[in-house]
Amino acid sequence: MVVITLIVLVTLIGLNWVLYSSHVQNSERYQAMVVPIANIMDIGFVLLAPAIVYITGLESPLTYAGLCALAYAMGWVIRYNIERFEPIAKERGILHDCSYVANWMLIIASIVNVGYYLQLMGVIIIYPFDFGNGDSIATIIAVVSLIALGVIGYFFGLSRFNQMGQRTTAFNLAAVLAIIAGFLAYNGGAAVAGNWSVPAYNPPVTTTDFRYILGFYVIVQGFEASRYLTKEYSTSRRIQTMRNAQIIATVIYVLFSVSTLFLFDEVGYAPTPAVIITISEVASPVLPLLVLLLVIGSQFSASINDIHSRSDTMEELSDQRIPRRYTFPLLAAGSIVVVLSMDVFTVVAAASRMFAAYYALQCLIALIIAGRRRQWTHFVGFTAVGLAMVAIAIFGLSTSVRIGL
Repeated sequence: MVVITLIVLVTLIGLNWVLYSSHVQNSERYQAMVVPIANIMDIGFVLLAPAIVYITGLESPLTYAGLCALAYAMGWVIRYNIERFEPIAKERGILHDCSYVANWMLIIASIVNVGYYLQLMGVIIIYPFDFGNGDSIATIIAVVSLIALGVIGYFFGLSRFNQMGQRTTAFNLAAVLAIIAGFLAYNGGAAVAGNWSVPAYNPPVTTTDFRYILGFYVIVQGFEASRYLTKEYSTSRRIQTMRNAQIIATVIYVLFSVSTLFLFDEVGYAPTPAVIITISEVASPVLPLLVLLLVIGSQFSASINDIHSRSDTMEELSDQRIPRRYTFPLLAAGSIVVVLSMDVFTVVAAASRMFAAYYALQCLIALIIAGRRRQWTHFVGFTAVGLAMVAIAIFGLSTSVRIGL
C-alpha cells in the first residue's frame, strides 16, 4: 500500500504542478477546453461506476466506451451547428423556433442535472459517518447547498464563484488521474504477486438492462457548453476544444472502468455510489480522502457553473423580463423540487432523458440545415443520432427500479 500511496501522491502533485503552471493556465486552448471538460467530467462517472459494473460486469468498459461514442456522435452534431447554425441563429423561422424550445429544454435539463450533482455529493459526504437515515441527510445537504446558491446568486451573483470553480478543474483532472494510477498500481501489484485474475462476474445484459444503461447517458453530457462560449472564443477554437475534451474524457472513462474491475471483484458487487469509497480503501488509505475532495470540488463547482450559465440563458430567453438576480433562486428552487421528489438514480435517469430531448432538438436543427444544403450524408447521420437521442428520452430507465430502491 505504501508504494501505491506514493504513486498516487506523486501523480497528484506532478499533474497539479503541470496543470497549474502559467504556461497551461494562460493558454487559450486550455481555457477553451476547460469548460466542456469540466462539464463532461463531473464525478458522476466515478460514483455511478458501481451501478454500471453491477449491471454489465466485465462489459462495463464497453458500456462506458459506447456511451462516450454516442456522446461523440452528438458532439459532431453540435459542432456542425456551431459552424452552420450560429451565423443564422437570429433569423426568424423554424430554426429559430427550434433553438428557442431547445434552450428552454436545456434550462429544464440543467435544473435536473444540478439536483443530480448535489444529491451525489450528499451521498458521499455522509458515507464516513454512520447515520441511520443517510438518504435523508444527503437530501438535506443538497437542499441547503441549493438554498445557499440561490441566496448568494440573488444578492451577489455567482460570477466570482464560477471562476473559482473553473480553476478547480485542473485539480479535479489531476485527482481523477491519480485515482486511476492508484487503481492500476493495485492491479499491477496483484499481477506481480500472482493474485490477479479476470473477474468472473459477467451477468447477461437484457433488453431492460440496456434501458438502464441509456438512463446513465447524463454522465457523458456537458460538451454542449462549447456551443455557448460565443463571446469568449472563435468558432474554430470551440469546435477543436470540444472535440479534444470529448476524446480526453473517453480515454479517462474507459481507463477508470478497466482499472476498477479487479477491485470490485475483491470487494463485492453492490450498485450504490458509496461503494467506490470501499474499493478505494482497499487500494490505498489516501484514496478515500482524495475521492471525497474530488466529489465536493467537482460537484459543487459543476452546480455553480450550470446555475450561472443557465441564468444567462433564462434572462436572454425572457427578453430580460426576468431580471438576472431572480434567475438564481428560480433555478435553485427547481432543483430543490427535483431533490425532494426523486432518489439519486431517478434523478440521473431524468437528467439523461431531459438532455436527450435537448440533443434531439439540436439534431433537428442540424437536419434541416443539412437538407437545405443538400448534404445527404450528414442528413442521414444526423437522423441516426437524433433517433438515438429520442430513444434515450423515451426508453431510459432509472436504475433504482433495477436495484429495488
